[in-house]
Amino acid sequence: MINNKNEQGYALVIVLVIITVFMILSLSFMGQAFSTTKQNQVVEKRTRSVSAAEMGVSYYQVAIQEMYESKRNTVNSHVSSIMSQPNASTTKDFKREATVKMASELQAMIPTGTSLAPISIEGHPNASFYLKNFVATPDPATNSYKVNISFNIVGNEDGKETTLFAEMYMNLDTIINLPTTNDPNSYQLPNYTNIPIPTTECGTLGTCNPVYVVGNKGFDGNNLLYDNLTIYTTGDLALTGNGNENNNSVIKIHTDGNILVGKNMNSQTNMLIETNGNATFQQNLKIDTLSKLLVKQNLSVALQFDISNNSFVYVGGNATVQKLTISSSKMCVYGDLKINDSKTVDSSSNLLVLGKVYQMDNSNVYKEVALQGNMNFDDFKRQCGTYVPPAFQINWGNNVSPIISNVDY
Repeated sequence: MINNKNEQGYALVIVLVIITVFMILSLSFMGQAFSTTKQNQVVEKRTRSVSAAEMGVSYYQVAIQEMYESKRNTVNSHVSSIMSQPNASTTKDFKREATVKMASELQAMIPTGTSLAPISIEGHPNASFYLKNFVATPDPATNSYKVNISFNIVGNEDGKETTLFAEMYMNLDTIINLPTTNDPNSYQLPNYTNIPIPTTECGTLGTCNPVYVVGNKGFDGNNLLYDNLTIYTTGDLALTGNGNENNNSVIKIHTDGNILVGKNMNSQTNMLIETNGNATFQQNLKIDTLSKLLVKQNLSVALQFDISNNSFVYVGGNATVQKLTISSSKMCVYGDLKINDSKTVDSSSNLLVLGKVYQMDNSNVYKEVALQGNMNFDDFKRQCGTYVPPAFQINWGNNVSPIISNVDY
């Protein structure tokens, strides 16, 4: 009896030990399972936030393409202004200019330090991404046409964030200069708006400079003109008197109407006279050293007319002169030219007449001068006008798009 009770006691102890061991093992396995589940949830959340960030990289690759396309006209206008400068076609690299300007325009759309608003991902209400630290710069190599772009994309889902660093570039090497005219030899005849309109009306000669008169104006007296004087009238201008206007420099005169000079004007240097009407000089006229006389309608010089030292005269109508002397300069007449006495021209290419040339004979009868005048209009325009280069236009093509070069996780 005593032995049976002892055996039953031992069996109970063994059962309790076994139960305890199993409970400990079960709790351990359950803890490990919970831990694994939690780790899987964390990994899953991170994976989803990485996916959100990757979607953001793709999204902004397309967005940057749209930004680029929206700024092409701005860049074209900027480069056009540069290429219109003298000799720009041989001294400027328009692709490099476009690259630098495009980088600047893209950067201005997302200024440095800006973080854009989060963008939700469709079908995932708790997921989004946003962009920050956007940088657009031209490649530092001066012979490169790449715009380098970098930014951070932050992906978020269920509060877990992942930041990716993306690098892209756009290569503008495929763009070309596309002239917008089929005539590469375009020339423009002179205009009569080279002197700017003064800002303040002031009509007193000798006190005002510039002299600005709205309407007609007449000045009489001697020695009215002086160096660096500007006169601008919206009507007729008359300079009358007995004294001469000689040996002046850098005089500028503009009239919307007619101009009448009643005295000699000799040895005028760096002078510019332009009129939208007729020009009448009642005595001698001598323009010298880089001077210009631009007459939209008719020109009349009663006595000697001398043009020398790289000066230029253009008459949009007819011209009548007493004596004409041209030396190392050029005179162009759109209409007919009548010479009452004689002409001396150092080169046939320095007197160009689209109409006819007449010279008065001893009977005071105008006779047409053979082999002079009657120019071809295209030749006249080319030799008397100013070359106008074709308008600059960039052909952007369809091959420029952001290319992902690197993504750091």
